[in-house]
Amino acid sequence: MKKVFILIISLFLITNVNANKKDITNLNFKPSVDKGKIGKAYEIVKAESGEPVIGESAYKFIAIPFDCGEDEYSSHTDCGTLDKKNAFLSKGDRVRSELAAADKNSRFSGEQWFSFSIYIPEDYKTISPTITSFYQIFESGNGPALKIEDNWGTMIANIMIKGGTVEIRNLISINDMKGKWTHVVMNNNYSKNKEKGFYNIWVNSKYTASYEGKTYGGGAKGLYVKAGLYQTYISRYLKKIGVKPEWVKGQDPGKFPTQIIYLDNIYRTTSKKKLENILSKKFENYQLPKGLDVNFLKIPNLQDYCNTKNKNLFCAVAVSHSDTSLKFLGEDPNEGTAKMKANRKCFQKFKDCKVIYLEKQN
Repeated sequence: MKKVFILIISLFLITNVNANKKDITNLNFKPSVDKGKIGKAYEIVKAESGEPVIGESAYKFIAIPFDCGEDEYSSHTDCGTLDKKNAFLSKGDRVRSELAAADKNSRFSGEQWFSFSIYIPEDYKTISPTITSFYQIFESGNGPALKIEDNWGTMIANIMIKGGTVEIRNLISINDMKGKWTHVVMNNNYSKNKEKGFYNIWVNSKYTASYEGKTYGGGAKGLYVKAGLYQTYISRYLKKIGVKPEWVKGQDPGKFPTQIIYLDNIYRTTSKKKLENILSKKFENYQLPKGLDVNFLKIPNLQDYCNTKNKNLFCAVAVSHSDTSLKFLGEDPNEGTAKMKANRKCFQKFKDCKVIYLEKQN
């Protein structure tokens, strides 16, 4: 009888955890490279706990300094010295508190819609030049296709092919994210064809970044989502703070900070309408955050920036490669001067500017 009671309690707990997961995600997440870790790979926190939650529950990720793990099904390990020949395949000098939806049914290619919400506590500390990833689109066998990272205090979209950076887009300052939820929605098309691949990224319903070009390395097993804290090249931050870069699992953290983040609304689907339906169902009894309301997601027409009443002027729009969300306007009767004016404004703030739109107003 005692065994039956224990089994019933166990089943209840398992069912309860799964119910909470459905409130957070529609993906089949499992802990990533967590064998032998001292701390948990992740936690599920509930609204009544007083911790940051949207709805009923959220994922909590804690990266304990020097708490590395190993992969249960392969030789990959986060512990030890970095294997420079296989840098993206988790070969040492790393710590993570992360989940991966890598099973066969969770993999994908082609056009997709994604969402996630992230909460960064007020006491969170950036550890650059160590790379801290919050969210990834990972191509099996080829490394990351996209990493949403903390890069020197800015959350960036690191667009990659086979683990190598192709373009970087600035999304939002980490300081502007602290103590509140930040909502990210993406419409990405993963293709080997540079004419078909693209990224469209909205942060808090603002169209923040875009990219057009090759987005997929062609791996036969497709892509999948990873979410949580993933610190790469721990030794870099140790060097920065004047500490011996060689480290071992479980050593005293010293000056190395513990990082904590919360993630919620981690969804993936094949259309904008399906994402809207998923979010509408979750927020049936709660206020849907504006940053997740797909009806507010617009891709601005570049011509809209040229709102001059003088129809005899050329209008030029310039942007930075690293931050396409900011547009710089130049207007002049002369085509070349209009371009120069737009670029000049852009170069006052950035070093990597180009004109992306030029037209005479009719």
